[in-house]
Amino acid sequence: MKKTLVILVALAALVAFTAPAWATEAPGPSFTVGGRMLTDIGYHNNSKELTNNKKEDVTSAFVNLGNTSYLRATFTSVDKTTGGTTKELGKILGADAVVIGTLHDLSQKKTEINARIIQTETGKITLTNWGYIYGSRTPQAGFQWESGMFGFQLALVQPGAEKVPTVASGQDLYANVPRFDLTAKFTAGGFLTQPGFGWSQLKSEGVTGGGDDTFTSWIVILPVKFAMGPFTAKAQVHHGQNNDAEWSGGRLSGLGALPLSMPYIKSNGKIEDTKQTGGFISLEYKILPVWEIAAGFGIEKLNNDAWKQATSKGGAGWKNDDYTRTAYFVALPYTVTKNFKIHPEFAYYNYGDNVKDGKDFGTEWVAGLQFQFVF
Repeated sequence: MKKTLVILVALAALVAFTAPAWATEAPGPSFTVGGRMLTDIGYHNNSKELTNNKKEDVTSAFVNLGNTSYLRATFTSVDKTTGGTTKELGKILGADAVVIGTLHDLSQKKTEINARIIQTETGKITLTNWGYIYGSRTPQAGFQWESGMFGFQLALVQPGAEKVPTVASGQDLYANVPRFDLTAKFTAGGFLTQPGFGWSQLKSEGVTGGGDDTFTSWIVILPVKFAMGPFTAKAQVHHGQNNDAEWSGGRLSGLGALPLSMPYIKSNGKIEDTKQTGGFISLEYKILPVWEIAAGFGIEKLNNDAWKQATSKGGAGWKNDDYTRTAYFVALPYTVTKNFKIHPEFAYYNYGDNVKDGKDFGTEWVAGLQFQFVF
């Protein structure tokens, strides 16, 4: 039944796309279909601390599809006053629903200023959670206004309650209000900045013994981009609280057992918020019209007082109450055509010290080629 429904949805979408061509009356809405397909080939290495055997480094080859690949359709009314974007059209063929967004949704705006890192099986891409934060590709409804050098957007976003792993058995986590994201935009010559603020509140039913039943997540993000001739600089700084509950970009699996910016529930049921501060910088230089070199650095620092607090006071009793990880990358993007690029890239990740015992968490490197086809 599910496969039949998926086929029917796909056929309905095809009819919707081709319907304007059949019309002989007044002009109908216009639409465009675009996509981005990324394929990665390379080698991936984990130091012994990150392996199962804990004795030897492990290096393995991989070929995979970058998870920022997409197929997308944009619809615009005849008078050009109204529009919308149906993102993730691939989900029509492989899942239950299509994600609907606004014409220029907030997460798309934030990804204009990012860094380049090839996709790996651990989910780290564009330095996400290694110095770069964005709001993920999530269902949302928003209002956008742009005029000249300025822009503004307010979006109501699907909350990320299902991503929070700290809820106790027998409790139900829910969002009493939608998450909201507020973004501004300013451009002047080769300069672009898109400061943003997001806020979300989640509650839990079934809390007993006087424990906390509410926690909030928020993030402040300041990305900037400056281009002058063959030189481009990109950077972002951010500060947040429990932000991995919402603004992780869907990449939590890539962090494995690393500390997360999530609420810590103490043994007495009280919630201790985790703060996170980070940022990245990326420098790019066009050597030739079709070839450039890019390099960058990212850092994240987290802290939570409950991590080091004694267990007798409800804390975790770990050795440290703060944690830092860093990442470095270099890339040599080559443009074959305007729709096809090849990216040789190398990235190195230092996982920092384990907050529980102070021991080295380990390191990782990834080297390979990303093939990009964009239309």
